[in-house]
Amino acid sequence: MRHESKVSTWIRSGGQSTFVLPLTSFVNLETKFSVMPDRLLDSIIDVVLAAAVSRLNQYRPSGVSVDIGAVDLTPIRDQIRTEVAARLTEIGVAVNPNDPIITSIIARHAEILNGFPQTEGLHVEKYIWRSGNDSGVRAAHAGYDDHILLWSDPPEGGHPGQARNCRCTAEPIIDADAIPEGATCDILTGDRLATVFPNADNEILASIARELDLRIVSGQIDTRERLIHFLAQMRQEARDDARPVESLNYNPQELRNTFDYFQHHPEDAERYGRTDDHPADPVSIADPAYASRLGNGDADSGDGWAYRGRGLFQLTRRANYRAFSEWHEASFGEGIDFEAEPSRAAEPVYAVRSAVYFWLSPDLPDLADAGLTDGATDSITRRVNRYTDSFNSRKEIMRDIRDGGQFDGICRFSVARPRFEDAE
Repeated sequence: MRHESKVSTWIRSGGQSTFVLPLTSFVNLETKFSVMPDRLLDSIIDVVLAAAVSRLNQYRPSGVSVDIGAVDLTPIRDQIRTEVAARLTEIGVAVNPNDPIITSIIARHAEILNGFPQTEGLHVEKYIWRSGNDSGVRAAHAGYDDHILLWSDPPEGGHPGQARNCRCTAEPIIDADAIPEGATCDILTGDRLATVFPNADNEILASIARELDLRIVSGQIDTRERLIHFLAQMRQEARDDARPVESLNYNPQELRNTFDYFQHHPEDAERYGRTDDHPADPVSIADPAYASRLGNGDADSGDGWAYRGRGLFQLTRRANYRAFSEWHEASFGEGIDFEAEPSRAAEPVYAVRSAVYFWLSPDLPDLADAGLTDGATDSITRRVNRYTDSFNSRKEIMRDIRDGGQFDGICRFSVARPRFEDAE
């Protein structure tokens, strides 16, 4: 992980890349870190929140997380920021992710942070002191091991994490009846997605759910309305098996209704479409159907088949694959050329990311904010595919998901990678 450009790189790039000189003193923290790559400091302190939430989720019922939005994390965030910033100032801007001091700060504050959602969020009153099983555990701390302690009555030296180099953690004793309403939220899981995609492979759904969880905030699917509209469009595009590649298993009438080429060439629709006498010919369907538009060559170029629909919102045509490649590299820093390797767009991670790309590109989240209504669904569908004949189908899917209630309480942050700013 690099956080500054070396002089040689800076010179070779004509002075266009970022070059940062370490400061020996710092008066204005914001000024100092404004010259660093975006979110460097935040990305380090977010590790603390991710570690704390992950550990606490081990003690919650399956499929449920602590809602960090219900807890005031400002004091602990500012405390971590101050300590990490001080260390960064001491060692300079180029950060070693394995720096022992920063590692220690992260570990200690992850334990301290444990107490915030336990006491403020879940109303936990008691915890079990657990020490590490190594020689570095202090005798005083080992003496607390397996004891039940009160958050309101800290032991000598403080709760787990408050003493320097404390190799200990607080295992919560949770009273389910005492948890206040809104203190928890539902994790987006493959099992929940199975209510939308009943014929999909369980492992595929689990992979899709993991990636969707990571995209909750950045993908702007962070409200009930946005997520349900997103899933409704995905369900129509990917069908009930969440297929990542377009099947093109059309009958002649469907070909004429779907593609201009076959509307004007009904004889080819009969020749290549699925009938009682023969199966569909997907290659012969794709090549003319997607020819000569958005970067594709003519029907003989093979582009139609090469750039057929992939991903959970069905990425099609060469120019769209190229645009997705550019957006993906800018968003994730991964230089994958989906135009050169179109089949990769069908992999679960990228199938989700291309769906997010389509969701964000035409500002669909804003349309979803209008509510879970037929009118909002129609406005979204018009931007996804204004010529489709599936307007009614998409509205029915949206209503089914809305009324099913499976996604009413989904966490508004990534459970796998929460950020402090997402709790504000």
